[in-house]
Amino acid sequence: MRTSNLLPYLLLALLAPSCGQDSHSSLPEKEEGAIISIAPEINREAPSASEHPLLLILGSTFSVARGLPPEQGYAALLEQRLSAGQGPLRALNASVANETAAGALERLPFLLVHPLKQAILELGQADEARHTAPKAFARDVNKLLRHIRTQHADLPVLILASTPTTSYYEGLTAAAAATGGVLLSSLLIEGTDVIRSDDAGLHRRLAEELWPLVETE
Repeated sequence: MRTSNLLPYLLLALLAPSCGQDSHSSLPEKEEGAIISIAPEINREAPSASEHPLLLILGSTFSVARGLPPEQGYAALLEQRLSAGQGPLRALNASVANETAAGALERLPFLLVHPLKQAILELGQADEARHTAPKAFARDVNKLLRHIRTQHADLPVLILASTPTTSYYEGLTAAAAATGGVLLSSLLIEGTDVIRSDDAGLHRRLAEELWPLVETE
C-alpha cells in the first residue's frame, strides 16, 4: 500500500522535465523564424549610399509628418517627384520627432558618409518647444553647419526655419550668414500662425514651394 501510493508521484517527477523542455524549445524556433523573415525585407529596402546622390532632409517633428500617413509629408512628396523624374537624385529623410539641433549634431557623422548633393535642415521648432536657450541653439546650429562643411565643402544647404520667434530666428540668420553656401528660408512659417506636423495642406504647399529649390541636375 505504501509503495502503490508513491507511484503517481514518481510518474509525475519523471514526466515533468520532458514537458518543461518541450515548452521552452518551441519559443526559440518561433523567435528565430520571425527574425529570418523580417531581416531580409529590411536589408532590401534600406537606402544604399552608393547607388544615388541624395537630398538629405534633417529635421524634427514636422519633417517626420507625425500624425499623417508617411506618404503625405513634404519629404515624401519631394521623393515622389524625384522618383518620377529622369534624374538619379533621391531623398533621404533622416528626421526624428522632437529632436533638437544638438541631437541632430550627434547623428550627423553617420549621415555625412552618404553621397549628398543637397541638404534641407528644418530647425527651430523643437528647440523652442524644449526651451533650449536661444544662445545655445545658435551655437548648436553653427556647429551643425561647420561639421557639414568639414565633409562636404560645397554642399548646398537650405535651412528651413520652423519657428518665427525672433530670438531663435536671429540665431538661424547669423549662422546662415556665417557659412557660405547656406540659404535661410521662411517658407514653412509664412502665412501660418501654428505649424502642425499633421497639417497635410501645409506639407503639400511646402513641397510645391521647395521643389524649384531642389537641385535635380
